[in-house]
Amino acid sequence: MRRVNGWCFGLVLLSFGAVAAEPVEVVARGSGAGEPEVGRSHLGGAGLARVRSAFMAPRALSVSATAGFFRAPGVSAGGLDEYRTTLVGTSFTPLSWLEVSMTLRSTILDQPASALRTYYLVNDAFLRFKASYTLLDGALAAGGELYLRLPPPVFRANPITLGLSPGLGGVVSYDASKKSPVPVVLHLNTSFFFDNSADFDDGTTGQTRRLALDITTFNQWRTGLGVEARWRLGAIGVRPFVEYTADVALGAPGPVPMRVIPGVRVLPWRGLFVDGLVEIGVSRPTARGVAPVSPWQVMLSLGYQTGVDDAPARLEVVERVVEKERLVQAKSTRGTVKGIVIDAATKQPIADAIISMKGRSRLLSEADGTFQLLDVEPGPLVLTVTRQGYATREVAGTLAAAGTVELNPALSQLPPEPPAPMTIRGTVFSEDDKPVVATIAAPNASLSKKTGATGDYEFTLASGEQSLEVAATGFMTQGKRVVGRPGEALVIDFVLKPVPKQALVVLRKEKIEIKKQVHFATASDVILPDSSPLLDQIASLILENDRLKRIRVEGHTDDQGDDAYNLNLSDRRAKSVMRALLERGVQSERIGAVGFGETKPIGDNKKPAGRAQNRRVEFMIEAQE
Repeated sequence: MRRVNGWCFGLVLLSFGAVAAEPVEVVARGSGAGEPEVGRSHLGGAGLARVRSAFMAPRALSVSATAGFFRAPGVSAGGLDEYRTTLVGTSFTPLSWLEVSMTLRSTILDQPASALRTYYLVNDAFLRFKASYTLLDGALAAGGELYLRLPPPVFRANPITLGLSPGLGGVVSYDASKKSPVPVVLHLNTSFFFDNSADFDDGTTGQTRRLALDITTFNQWRTGLGVEARWRLGAIGVRPFVEYTADVALGAPGPVPMRVIPGVRVLPWRGLFVDGLVEIGVSRPTARGVAPVSPWQVMLSLGYQTGVDDAPARLEVVERVVEKERLVQAKSTRGTVKGIVIDAATKQPIADAIISMKGRSRLLSEADGTFQLLDVEPGPLVLTVTRQGYATREVAGTLAAAGTVELNPALSQLPPEPPAPMTIRGTVFSEDDKPVVATIAAPNASLSKKTGATGDYEFTLASGEQSLEVAATGFMTQGKRVVGRPGEALVIDFVLKPVPKQALVVLRKEKIEIKKQVHFATASDVILPDSSPLLDQIASLILENDRLKRIRVEGHTDDQGDDAYNLNLSDRRAKSVMRALLERGVQSERIGAVGFGETKPIGDNKKPAGRAQNRRVEFMIEAQE
């Protein structure tokens, strides 16, 4: 293996010297054959998350740090559990068949929603020894392991062995890529754990404390199964995996604690590994004496391992270098044109720009703005770069024989063409069909004009949605929402209603007070016609007072019927009133609606008159100048 590795390294150096400026390209490779054993399980030793691998990396030192978190109700006795754990550890393989590891675990369990605000901070440690032997030309590995759990009080216990929990088990792993093109590795663990953590249970320990201290009264038979795929995207290793674990508490009643753990391990650089996974509790015991299992837990690990022989990545580079050498030798005088297309203002890359050069097929820039033209004749050249929404750009350069020239076109955005405006015209009338001299405004466009004696008006406004407001002496202010397409001509007439002799609305400091209630059909959000004059006056008051920046329509009911039904009905009624005011020209940013159901009574729900008072709509001022 050392001779092969040395030959590969020498070939890389020779090939790099031959291709000079030619870049090395790496492509995706699906096979995991020859992938090194990289990574560390959370509680020690080579492996995935909870499942260990029987394969070992000889004379390797591995360090890792893991952080986990979950937040969910009902895992312990009550309240909202918040669980955070940190694991830091190292593993060392002094011999090709022996691995030693130590892991320190720190756990914080908090119940922020409980009255007592239960809080635990726990620290414990794990020491693990594993030995294994390989068979079938390295495709199968099998062995055993001995491990010890040192619980939190071990550092102050007397005697020091109090609570020490040993375990003994076996590990088996099979690498299918050694015997087939399938890049899959299987792991099976089984062990017997003598759990002495109950030595610290004084008989009053609840589920919350059991979860924090990981206390189980019963010895356990632990089984784990893991499946991982080993793929490579260029020089980056990607290893999705899934695990299943079951910890059988011997003699305990109730369901067996089980977890399913999907995750992925990424190897971005030689020796570096990053894990992301979710532990899902598919069977969570509640029996006394068995530590509970969280419904879910998100975990992230970062680690580094020395002595990683990343053969697949190196061989991939060698293959591409050899291919480049062959191409360069065949076309010794031709060169390469490359570069990045960017936005002249933002300096961001532009994808799908069209790069054209005389005598060559057109090329599109990549997602990161890069492009590359191979086998280009040396000499002066001109690139034409176009992209929709940008001005066409030409860049010139000179390509030396067997060389590379870099051109980075910067494209300038063309100003967007504004849509054609729309035209709005019409006449303002009174109810007796006479023209009215009025002031008509378009607030969004900051335009206002006065009609002539004929009551006619005309606006040219940006297309889309616009609001119009009309005010005249002796008449209620009226508004209307208008939507028009570019170039469209709209005819909008207004019929103004005189100021009523009896005012139904009064502007107070914090609300708009109404002297009559909005009436609805029974058990419905349909507004009855007799409420139309009241809504006209409310809309007129809002339109006439620019200082009212935000109005909240509130819907309320009595306590008759189901709470959820009343809440829904009050919300629908409030929104019906809001829509009626929007139709009368109140701008949408000035009004909102919410239902409170029966939660804010102002009358006695035990009396008919009190219930009638509670069935109401109110108009509260949320913001004003």
